[in-house]
Amino acid sequence: MKLSIIIVNWNTRDLVVRCLHSIIKNPPSFLFEVIVVDNGSADGSTDTIANLFGHNKRVRLVTSLRNLGFAGGCNLGYKHAAGEYILLLNPDTEVRAGTLDGLAHYLDTNADAGIVGPKILNPNGTTQASVRRFPGLWSSMAVFSGLHRFLSPSRYLMTDFDYDKEASVDQVMGAALLTRRKIIETIGFLDEKFWLWYEEVDFCKRVKEAGYEVKFYPKAVIMHHKGAGFSQIPVYKRKRTVARSLIYYFQKNGHFWDVWIIRLTLPAVLLAAKTADFLQKLFGIKMRPR
Repeated sequence: MKLSIIIVNWNTRDLVVRCLHSIIKNPPSFLFEVIVVDNGSADGSTDTIANLFGHNKRVRLVTSLRNLGFAGGCNLGYKHAAGEYILLLNPDTEVRAGTLDGLAHYLDTNADAGIVGPKILNPNGTTQASVRRFPGLWSSMAVFSGLHRFLSPSRYLMTDFDYDKEASVDQVMGAALLTRRKIIETIGFLDEKFWLWYEEVDFCKRVKEAGYEVKFYPKAVIMHHKGAGFSQIPVYKRKRTVARSLIYYFQKNGHFWDVWIIRLTLPAVLLAAKTADFLQKLFGIKMRPR
């Protein structure tokens, strides 16, 4: 088996169906499998996937009775995977013709690459920012608090990055991330203490520390709706979830004072999130994820 595609689904039935159709329409030229992990969905996802794709030997459905989080879902999918290469693919994505061949060929011909990510487009065809440097405390706090919309940490967000050129980067978005089985067998896969957010950042960091490169490859293209699952969660719960992952990331990769600074600012951010939830209920204002 050359490629295992792992898709973790949580209440995104219609989008995951479109994602699976795009893979079937644009398959790679080699042996592959698709493993859909349903994370305790309540929208009929499992029945729909079983009815539409149960006859397809390339598609396998793995169900969890509870939401394991993104890292836990990916790790569950990996236990069922047989591929030499492992592709993490969000359920709200759609692959283009040649994308899967292109990504696999990149790893075939670049032995130093441990991870490769494609160019990601928004539904309207514009380029979606999908690479960043590893986070520092202040850039992370700017994004976490929402201040990045006004005081952009441009170095961290790589706002001047050329998305038309291949490059080595610190991290690529976990919405579409291809890696090697041999790397996972050596350093492990996603850390499940990151229930959601920062799990792919941590994995990219560990891959680079193991001596591999993280690559951006624009000739492979994927469309991404962005935030379809996470946006279902109220703002306060989103921020609380991100806060847990942020604290854990700096416990692993930062200093003790980083963690204390985050903890000190956390009440103000969560209060703002509660206010946002209240306004959303009162006036029907839709708040975007992070």
